[in-house]
Amino acid sequence: MRALLCAATLLSALVPAAAQQFRRATIWNLKLGEPIAAQPSTNEFRGFACGSNGGAPRQPLTGWRDFARCRAEPDGLHEVYFEYDDELEYIARARDADREITRWAGTTEVAFPIVVSALFDSAGVLRGIRMVTDARPEHRNDITEANLRKRADAYLLGGIMAARFDIETTRDCTSSPPAEGESAVGTLFVKQSCELNDTANARKIILRVSFFRKPGQSGTNPQLPTQLTEGQFESSARLEIRQQ
Repeated sequence: MRALLCAATLLSALVPAAAQQFRRATIWNLKLGEPIAAQPSTNEFRGFACGSNGGAPRQPLTGWRDFARCRAEPDGLHEVYFEYDDELEYIARARDADREITRWAGTTEVAFPIVVSALFDSAGVLRGIRMVTDARPEHRNDITEANLRKRADAYLLGGIMAARFDIETTRDCTSSPPAEGESAVGTLFVKQSCELNDTANARKIILRVSFFRKPGQSGTNPQLPTQLTEGQFESSARLEIRQQ
């Protein structure tokens, strides 16, 4: 009987833990058209800084309310770079839980590393969000590497976002031909721009997808044609959602 009681006690302790649903705030929790007071708490994110048009962070910030310290873009909006909370990733690494490390690793979207930012107007109202694929995690030196998508696959996030927001290629997208010096990666050349006016939600969705070689880039070493090069290509996806 004592053994049964112990087992029952252990089971009752484990059930709540198994049923617990871990979560963390992401860019999708931000609220377009709402002031800073309505946005998720700064405690739910980390790494606040002035943005660089979807690139690496600049001047460090303490949170959303520092937005005015960032130089306005030509359209008057201030870009605030931020990162997702990393507490669950550290817990997963402490437990050597490979699957959970990948689930919570860095700032990602469906396993694609991304740079995310919020765009505020001069009154502190959120007018847009920005998401750009990020190559930096490939240069991290972790003992256990998260199973994230590599830079060569970054352009594939564009198709996922297009499906998410009902963007139709024939209706909403235009493809540009190679500019001087640009070339395909193998047989594939992608330079696509898509725009969708989502009137039902009073927003405009802008998507840019690229996969090609820039001028001067090549798949082989010009001095040694039998030697393949690494990383000489542009592969990216960029999504912006603006309030209309």
